[in-house]
Amino acid sequence: MLAEIEDAIIERCRELVGKHVKEITDLPGNWDDQTLKAARRSVPGIYVAWSGGRGENNTRATLTSRYAIYVVTGQASGERTRRRGSNRQLGAYEILEQIVPGLHGMAVGGVGSLRLVQVDNLYSDRADQQGIVIYGAVFEVKSMFPAPCDTADLADFEIFHTTSHVPDGPDTEGHHVFPNGNEATP
Repeated sequence: MLAEIEDAIIERCRELVGKHVKEITDLPGNWDDQTLKAARRSVPGIYVAWSGGRGENNTRATLTSRYAIYVVTGQASGERTRRRGSNRQLGAYEILEQIVPGLHGMAVGGVGSLRLVQVDNLYSDRADQQGIVIYGAVFEVKSMFPAPCDTADLADFEIFHTTSHVPDGPDTEGHHVFPNGNEATP
């Protein structure tokens, strides 16, 4: 479910601005110096990250997830051009103006619909030193975790095989077949 939502956001961003940006991908964690340097090499870029969520008090595990979409641009002609763009490259504002309305209300099949929560200027001295600007758009989507597996749907447990590595001794193997799913045979 979480990956499905992330993939749907990435695909929608590709549909909206894919031919105008160098990279649209997921972001596994927080921004650090390595991430900033990598983003600098692929500007303009869009990065999608699941940033957690709130659980709901229901009979099934329901989660209101937050997804952050980071827009990163960088141009040698300065911070203003990074925000507003030029005749050669889109700026962060132009990208946001395409993806925010394109994602707000987007239905992810069988999961839920995205809802815009906020848009932030994520200016930092580190990003500025790399020659990039970063803006974040945060969306929420309410979804349910898949139902737990019903053990009645599982096949009988029929074979159990082990190999034990014993220090200072030989490996030991065990192999048991349970033809009825509950009786051991030699």
